[in-house]
Amino acid sequence: MGNSSRMRTVWLRLPLLRSFSTIFTGAFMLCSATGSELAEIEYFEKQVRPLLVAKCQMCHNTQLKSGNIDLSSVEGFVNARDEAALISSTDPASSRLLAIIGYQTKVKMPPGGKLPEHEIQIFKGWIQKGAPWPGAEQWSALIPEEQATFTEEQKQYWAFQPISTPDVPQSEKSGWTHNSVDHFVLAKLQEKGLEPAQPADKLTLLRRATYDLTGLPPTYQEIQDFLADGAQDAFEKVVNRLLSSSAYGERWGRHWLDVARYADSTGNDEDHRYPYAWRYRDYVIKAFNDDLPYDQFVREQIAGDLLPASKQGQINEQGIVATGFLALGPKAVAQQDKKRMLYDVYDEQIEVVSKAMLGLTVACARCHDHKFDPILTRDYYSMAGMFASTRSFKDPSTHVSKLLFKPLVPEMEYKKYQAELTLIRNKQIELDNIADIEIELFIDSIANKTAEYMLASHDVNEKNQEIGQLTEQKGLDPALLTKWATYLKPVTPPRKQLDAWRFAMDKNRNEIALSYQQNFEKTLQEWHFSIRRWRKNAISMLKEGSMPPPPRPVFEAGKDRFFYDIYMAKEAPLRFSKKEKKRILKPETQETIAVLTQDLEQMKAVAMPEPPMANAVEEGEPVVQKVFIRGDYNAVGEDAPKVFPAILEGLNQKPANSVSGRLELASWIASEKNPLTARVMVNRIWQKHFSEGIVRTPSNFGKLGTPPSHPELLDWLASRFITGNWSIKNMHRTIMLSNTYQMSSKTSDLAAMEDPRNLWLSHFHCRRLDVEEIRDSMLAIDNSIDLAMGGTMQSGFGTDRENSNDRLSIDPSTSNRRMVYLPLRRANLPTLLNLFDFGDAVTSTSKRSTTNVAPQALFLMNSKFVSDRARNLAQQLLAEESWTDAERMNQAYLRVLTRQPRAEELDTALTYVDSFDSRFDQVTELDAWQSYCRILLASNDFMYID
Repeated sequence: MGNSSRMRTVWLRLPLLRSFSTIFTGAFMLCSATGSELAEIEYFEKQVRPLLVAKCQMCHNTQLKSGNIDLSSVEGFVNARDEAALISSTDPASSRLLAIIGYQTKVKMPPGGKLPEHEIQIFKGWIQKGAPWPGAEQWSALIPEEQATFTEEQKQYWAFQPISTPDVPQSEKSGWTHNSVDHFVLAKLQEKGLEPAQPADKLTLLRRATYDLTGLPPTYQEIQDFLADGAQDAFEKVVNRLLSSSAYGERWGRHWLDVARYADSTGNDEDHRYPYAWRYRDYVIKAFNDDLPYDQFVREQIAGDLLPASKQGQINEQGIVATGFLALGPKAVAQQDKKRMLYDVYDEQIEVVSKAMLGLTVACARCHDHKFDPILTRDYYSMAGMFASTRSFKDPSTHVSKLLFKPLVPEMEYKKYQAELTLIRNKQIELDNIADIEIELFIDSIANKTAEYMLASHDVNEKNQEIGQLTEQKGLDPALLTKWATYLKPVTPPRKQLDAWRFAMDKNRNEIALSYQQNFEKTLQEWHFSIRRWRKNAISMLKEGSMPPPPRPVFEAGKDRFFYDIYMAKEAPLRFSKKEKKRILKPETQETIAVLTQDLEQMKAVAMPEPPMANAVEEGEPVVQKVFIRGDYNAVGEDAPKVFPAILEGLNQKPANSVSGRLELASWIASEKNPLTARVMVNRIWQKHFSEGIVRTPSNFGKLGTPPSHPELLDWLASRFITGNWSIKNMHRTIMLSNTYQMSSKTSDLAAMEDPRNLWLSHFHCRRLDVEEIRDSMLAIDNSIDLAMGGTMQSGFGTDRENSNDRLSIDPSTSNRRMVYLPLRRANLPTLLNLFDFGDAVTSTSKRSTTNVAPQALFLMNSKFVSDRARNLAQQLLAEESWTDAERMNQAYLRVLTRQPRAEELDTALTYVDSFDSRFDQVTELDAWQSYCRILLASNDFMYID
């Protein structure tokens, strides 16, 4: 590394440069950055800056400054913007930078060749965000090259301090408090001169708690039971009942799946299925329902495959499935730079582990020391070495990298299954070859009649000649001519490969048909050569029994669409059904096939069923990881041994001993001595109950995150979490049985003025239902929800054709299962999820955004799904013939809004229903009630939780 006196500078930059018309000067409070600003900064650091370094800065730097443009710093870029007008602040889409890299101007950059489209899209996305770039120098910390050191400010940062057990504050006005949570909250309110709001009424509290813990509305019976229970512990009984409900795991499992960026496909270029992803989802739901201690939950997801099974001689099925946390991220499996693909996967795994469990953005240190937090690039590559020594692919080297599937049975049992599967596959190859050889020879024999079949088909389609007459005259096969004529009929849209045939004139039609035949014969010869070469190798391998034969070659339609259409496609003239093959194959061949078919069926009947499998990871070959300078794997720097972030564990750590180091990483993260893990999780639990965390940036406890509003309360909760065996359910009880949780959402004038963001918890924070709650609640309200648990609704492996509907996620309006069980195809999320702020299922999501846009109202007004729910509810109300209309309306309000209508609401509602037929022609009583039920389902009272 050179002389220890040599220094390098780690810059901490300001949040954003939002407009290039102004250079940021002066100091800004880093903690003021919003969630969207953090996302924009992270986008720049992870996506844009690496491209600038790799593709631009070799020429456009402070020394060379080619074209008077320096793209190595924000200051240089701002100056370049002023002189070269690279970015338009008024119309980002017209920015000159996009035109230059898009090769749309005289100046084309980079000069060595146009950037790949996905890299151009990164720049485009950056510019559309306003081209955010962390701003001018705020402070710098000098770090020797040989040994990093940290400033006292960095070492004393609150999140890196050991978790304390603070004394519970006492107050003279402690009559309001119910438990220790209230004491901490009340102390802060009094410090700010505020008072807590009044308690929420019983039904509001029941609705709040039921949605918080299950994501579903309370049933009519649950409402009646709670109203009738006058005991002091009535609400505590409700909380315990809800925590015991299977719906609890589904609701809180979904929260964790957001953080774990769960989906059922790889996304990116080809969006391959994760066929066993559902096992990880079910594991998460079960873990919450079983109240699996959180420290064990953490260990299993990082290194469950390395943890011992509960019984000797068995495998840790649950642990293997749990590593889906690492395995199920987005993957660009068709990326041809395989080393880059792998390190992008490791980067993604670092990001999800560090954000989800540590509340740190470690992945921002891939190209340089973290710009804001004391996370070194060496820390990043220490963790990268752990995941580089972990297998996430069965074979990453193939054109489309093969995903890793892990058996959930002992190794010997799986080997036995594989051996049987190999025998069955080999028998199938033998069977197929016998028939295929004769079919190939038959096609070879009639290939020279292709032109005749095409010309005869023209006579059938255009001149209405009889097939029987033509086949007698020309010696053609009637069945084959029928198939040819069907294929050559005009279709919409026309087949481009038949353009020459469609536009042929009668005078040259013979010549055109002959050209099609010649091309077909040429491709047929090449294809049969490759098939026969494969068959020869396959038969040789089957005889030797040393290894399974390679997969049969697959003809790609794009190579010759006409050939594919008449030989390979589903309705191809030269593709024969079993019945058609019987006309072609020799009798003795058919007898051999019958014997082999019987043998094959017997083998399948006694074979082992496929063992359960999981999308998981496993130990790989140990990698001695180096730091990649500026994130470039071609520029190798110092060693990065498998240790933990130096700011937390020091600079002289002993490297991990295991192959990957994941087991040590899991134990370190899950340790009660780790200052972050417990804090991060209790903050997430608090956030889901109060809409905002004590730290309002749940996945970023660093400098750009917000500091805790109640730091002593956060530590008290974290300490109680650890001493309470890391029980999440006990943490729910502690929070929900406090008067803080049970406050009304009504805001006092003083609180609205002094605490508009409700930072000090003077009242309960109203929130909108999320998309799962909206959709699942509607199904629950009309009693059509399917509460079956677990399993998969996705079938098949691999990817689908680019425009195939099979690439789409299941439309939530077509299923009655809870939404958590609907598979998510990353590249094609359902419209409903996007409409109601679900997120992208690509990045770890700690807090969904909440928008209020017109299309949401239009969905509630026009959706058939909502209309069906309203009609079902109306039918059920009208089916109770003994009820009066007032009783029906009371029931509707209770089921939809968990409250009875006020007198004026009841009067308005009944008037609306009674007068409905006078406003519309040909309507029924059911139509009227359906209309009002829909009004309730679309109301703010339904959409929001007080």
